[in-house]
Amino acid sequence: MLELDRRGVPGVAVFSEEFESAFEAWTQLHGFRARSVFVNHPIQPLDDDEVRQRADNAFEAIVNALVQP
Repeated sequence: MLELDRRGVPGVAVFSEEFESAFEAWTQLHGFRARSVFVNHPIQPLDDDEVRQRADNAFEAIVNALVQP
């Protein structure tokens, strides 16, 4: 993600909320304030329809994060 940002390519990290503190530590380590969206945890046991619902629920937040200046 850091390399994409250096190239001017917008991006958003999407993680389960379980990984929020690890992601924050990564941003501090690299001095890079990456855009991010966190979804409800867990994801692994979900069926396809439940995953689609999580994606639908996160879609607006992801788009908003992409268009932030």
